[in-house]
Amino acid sequence: MDKQKVLSKVAKLMALANSQGASPNEVETALRQARNLMKQYNLEGAEVKAHLVDEASVVTHTRRSPQNWLHSLASTCATAFDCSHLAYFHLTSGWSFKFLGKGIAPELAAYTYSALHHQLVAARRSHVAQQKRCKLKTKRRRGQLFTEGWLNAISYKVAQFAGGLDESTRGEIVAYLGVHHPNLKELTIEPLEAKGHDAGSMIAGWDQGAKANLHRAVEQRGQGALGFGGGE
Repeated sequence: MDKQKVLSKVAKLMALANSQGASPNEVETALRQARNLMKQYNLEGAEVKAHLVDEASVVTHTRRSPQNWLHSLASTCATAFDCSHLAYFHLTSGWSFKFLGKGIAPELAAYTYSALHHQLVAARRSHVAQQKRCKLKTKRRRGQLFTEGWLNAISYKVAQFAGGLDESTRGEIVAYLGVHHPNLKELTIEPLEAKGHDAGSMIAGWDQGAKANLHRAVEQRGQGALGFGGGE
């Protein structure tokens, strides 16, 4: 039997054993069958937990390591849908972000990343174009500060409704990372400091970010999206 099929079967048996409606006999049978399959196919408990995690990827369109603001955007989108994320490099497609979570959540996080990325790039380009009589270096710095302000506003929105990872999902994602990405490195992002006239760019970024459209899926049947934020 294919290993992935075995993992799926073991995961279903474990879910049955942990379900509230299962009888003592059903729990005992499910656990026994799960243990037998794990022993037969030499599976570790971490592999079973990792199999419960769903994933979705989105390319960054760069062959260089993603800049800090891209990581910040990916982190915000992951948080919005109770997911975790990581960046990885592929020889043909370059760098991508992978969102990890349960059910359709990773796909929603990836879609939201793409949509917000488009909004942010357009808003930053417009802001930089308005910077007159200053050096290219200054324009770039103000563009970075605008981006940080924009992301701060979005992060603030997300913090108002994001549920956060429950302990079970967190444990499964940790298992997934241990199985599939054992050498993952954590990135530390240092905030930019706005001084003098540059502070206006960060404020402008916050104002525009507060108007950005951030959608969170309706839980059942995928009939629509709940709009959070303005920008009409």
